[in-house]
Amino acid sequence: MEKNKLKDSLKRLEEIIEWFDEQEEIDVEAALEYVKEGVVLIKASRERLKGLENKFEEVKKELKEQVED
Repeated sequence: MEKNKLKDSLKRLEEIIEWFDEQEEIDVEAALEYVKEGVVLIKASRERLKGLENKFEEVKKELKEQVED
């Protein structure tokens, strides 16, 4: 499920961007809600990416240790 969560967050961010692109006149209140949602999604996505980066570094370190043995 975690794997899909990042994918889903990025898809939702794309939908928010598309909403802004499609607006001829921006409803400020609706826009604010989308911006707030976007901020939450970006923060969660960054945290998830950082976690994935840490896991990648662990795997890389393990592989290096195995090669050196």
